[in-house]
Amino acid sequence: MINSESETVPAGSQDEAVEGIVQTGARGAILLAGLTTAIVIALWIVFYLVVFTPRGAMP
Repeated sequence: MINSESETVPAGSQDEAVEGIVQTGARGAILLAGLTTAIVIALWIVFYLVVFTPRGAMP
């Protein structure tokens, strides 16, 4: 690494590459957050049905 030649990348192409990564990265983060929220809500509904619904049916 000490004797290696440094690669020069034009600033314009690097900015375009970063912009493309940022656009796809945000979509993935939103998808992951939505999926996680849906799983938490589904688990809460299952917990509610299993624990609280049988108690309400008892006389």
